[in-house]
Amino acid sequence: MIEIEHLNKTYPSPGGDIHALRDVNLRIEDGEIFGIIGLSGAGKSTLVR
Repeated sequence: MIEIEHLNKTYPSPGGDIHALRDVNLRIEDGEIFGIIGLSGAGKSTLVR
């Protein structure tokens, strides 16, 4: 099982912080298949890392 609770990731930038992930909660049970979809820049790769 993979469980994530209240995950946040913020990148600093000169124009202000960029919130890539805000309060992400995820639970994947053993044997489940899942996918992550979204627009470019939505935080998919950040979530996987």
